[in-house]
Amino acid sequence: MTYSTIPINTPLTDSLSLRIPFDSCEILDKRLTSYTCVYYESLEQIDAELHPPKPIIITMNGITIRISLSDILIKDFKKNTEKLTKFINLTVSAKLLKSHYFDGINKDNIYSLYREFMRFEVFKCTFDTFLDGYCSDVDICVNRYVNHPNTFLDILRSVFSQSGTRQKYAHLINKPENLGLTFNNRNFAKPSLPFVKFYFKEWELYTKSAEFFNIYLADIYGNEIKNLTRIECTIKNYMHKKRLSKFNIMDDFKTLREFLELPQDQLLNFVKFSVESYIINKARIKSPDLSPTDFIIYELIQNSVIKGYSYEAIILLLNGFKGSTPEATKVAKSRMKKKVTELYDLLIHRDIKIESKSIHNNHIIEYLNFIGIKT
Repeated sequence: MTYSTIPINTPLTDSLSLRIPFDSCEILDKRLTSYTCVYYESLEQIDAELHPPKPIIITMNGITIRISLSDILIKDFKKNTEKLTKFINLTVSAKLLKSHYFDGINKDNIYSLYREFMRFEVFKCTFDTFLDGYCSDVDICVNRYVNHPNTFLDILRSVFSQSGTRQKYAHLINKPENLGLTFNNRNFAKPSLPFVKFYFKEWELYTKSAEFFNIYLADIYGNEIKNLTRIECTIKNYMHKKRLSKFNIMDDFKTLREFLELPQDQLLNFVKFSVESYIINKARIKSPDLSPTDFIIYELIQNSVIKGYSYEAIILLLNGFKGSTPEATKVAKSRMKKKVTELYDLLIHRDIKIESKSIHNNHIIEYLNFIGIKT
């Protein structure tokens, strides 16, 4: 058995949609362009109504390839004209890299992906035509490790809690062998509220992608996938790309060739920017109208919670107090505990973000800081 290293904290391209002009290709499999009709087996009759060509679906070893046609209205702004243009649509997935799956789609391996599509013998085009195809629905991902699934669950709960009013777009999943958090839906996502997905990659490879993993990855990566997580965000369409360019997150691109030239730091900026779209950052809470003594206790509690102390850890500080008599000590501790509890509850109930911090450890905070969430 050989072992390899999975790229960590590095933005990778997991998949993308590619539209290649139909007129620039040669069709080899006539199913791609043939209209279809319905055959009723029990009646031994054929419905005379013709339907548009169906996508060609190719499945092999846990990899699914979809090749289809579309007609898109293309605007020529210089000539102020519109033309209905036919394209061949491809979903280009990193899974086509097989044992090099964790490299992601990049300019160094794009030719091998081009060759894979040519081997399917559905259509034929030049490599330049392939590179000049229009690129959209790009999934950018980042792999990161945690020390335990429960740690990842705490991270997801924290992200969820900090989404504030945008929690309506969130879906937290906590099931055996399925742990994740998604924001929005691929079909309904828009530039300001993109599709974002956190998931426990180890479990996903063992379940949903088990066939692919066992054939191409198991002997190479061994235990490298243990406690592996992934953050995945989608660049949806033309308007989304324009927005990213407007906010100086990423250079605008149209073609696959242009996308592959984007620097790594822009891809990472995109991931962080996407996650931040759902985070409601709050300023430090101002102390309510308290007495001078309560004000100091309140502020000290807030500082302690931000640094990672739990309620139990703060209460333990009272054990060091000793009064003039055992009875006086007992009464004073009871009063102090009541006061600390009241102020702690006041703080926590005023801000769910503070509540989430009270259970964080350094590993969780480091993960959140990496994706741009302030702690």
